[in-house]
Amino acid sequence: MEFVDQIWVYIEPVWNWLYTGLEMYGPLAADGSVNWVHFGIQAGVIALVMALVMQAYGAILIFTIVGTIVHVVVDRVLPMVREGESFVMPEVTNTGFWQYVAFLAIFYLVAITILSMIKALIFRGD
Repeated sequence: MEFVDQIWVYIEPVWNWLYTGLEMYGPLAADGSVNWVHFGIQAGVIALVMALVMQAYGAILIFTIVGTIVHVVVDRVLPMVREGESFVMPEVTNTGFWQYVAFLAIFYLVAITILSMIKALIFRGD
């Protein structure tokens, strides 16, 4: 496991930076921690739709950006639908918001890539 520890030395600062944005702007549970179930369902559905719609892997950057934008929009619209709250603009001048957007972009890049590979295995053309 020494090899994994060496890799983690480089990944840990990036993960901590991205996770800070998720803690600030992501879905929170009652105890104040990240609600991974809510995040997983929301992001999983968006990534699945993006992977199914994507025709060629060359469009991965576009679909990553679209998935990230859709996720941020759903984050803003969901409280309006559920609790009847008023619309609130995201804090685009806050670094934490961009850390959250970067976390989402990396998540969607990886998730759409994996799901599109699975789609290619299932729906092979003749």
